Amino acid sequence: MKICKTESNPNEETILLSRQHIKFADKVELINNRMHEILSEESIRLNQVDLVDDQISTMGKRYRPTLLLVTGESIGLDLTELINAAVGIELVHDSSLIFDDIIDEEYTRREKLSLHRSYGTGLAIGIGLTLSAIGIKLLLSYEKKEIKELVSQMLVDLSEGSTLENKHDTEMGMDDYLIVSTLKSGSLFGTATSIAAALANKSPYEINRFLDLGRLIGLCYQLMDDIVDKRFDKKRLNYQSKLKISNNIPIHSELSYLLESNYSNSGSSDSSLILRHMLRRALKRISELENELISEKHLHTFQSFTEYVFKKVI
Repeated sequence: MKICKTESNPNEETILLSRQHIKFADKVELINNRMHEILSEESIRLNQVDLVDDQISTMGKRYRPTLLLVTGESIGLDLTELINAAVGIELVHDSSLIFDDIIDEEYTRREKLSLHRSYGTGLAIGIGLTLSAIGIKLLLSYEKKEIKELVSQMLVDLSEGSTLENKHDTEMGMDDYLIVSTLKSGSLFGTATSIAAALANKSPYEINRFLDLGRLIGLCYQLMDDIVDKRFDKKRLNYQSKLKISNNIPIHSELSYLLESNYSNSGSSDSSLILRHMLRRALKRISELENELISEKHLHTFQSFTEYVFKKVI
């Protein structure tokens, strides 16, 4: 995948990307419409569907469920087979944002008061649990054993990532930073791509490769977000802390690859430069996996979406 300018005609490139973005926008609308239908069916008993609808409209940007749809289409699936899984992924993501805001004591979410600030922590927790439960129910409605295993691992990863992150209030080592980003951000992106692969009856090996691809996309998204937000102006990234990534950590070999450079010898302690260096290496691996897993016919569309997501961050 490339996020740099190419030698092609700028006008042609702009027109092509605009067409792709229209297609992505159509998918987002499809996701939002189906989500509203499901929430109306599932949460009406709690008399909070209007409140929930209002909140989720300002939460996630729908990148994860759209990635699931784009991945599925690129390997021969129809959107009707994928839409409930896409909504399930988004609802789990939205619930995680509610809990993150509570834990981090965030006052706003995308320029609106965060849910717990508007309605109190108790109601926010209740809505977060509702969204998560409905999302998991949707994902587990698929009968495939592989999907149930992927969903279970996603929930474990999200919980472990949040726990590890909150152990480091003022300083985080590079190793833990990569692990937290992979567990929290990478898990949802990875589950999106791998569920699509499972629904397409890919082999266990191929499903795992799609899982790795999605996790790396999620990791890069987090790297870019932290660079732009200058997150480590407040929380120090200890670049000298480069412990070996344990084999039981998802994509441990990929994370170990990102830690290979000897930053301490370079004399740099600039967190932004370190993150940018790791980002370049991760983007290279994403490009390699895309070319391995996606057919030439659908490769451009898939790459256009990942490029679109990353450009939205930077």
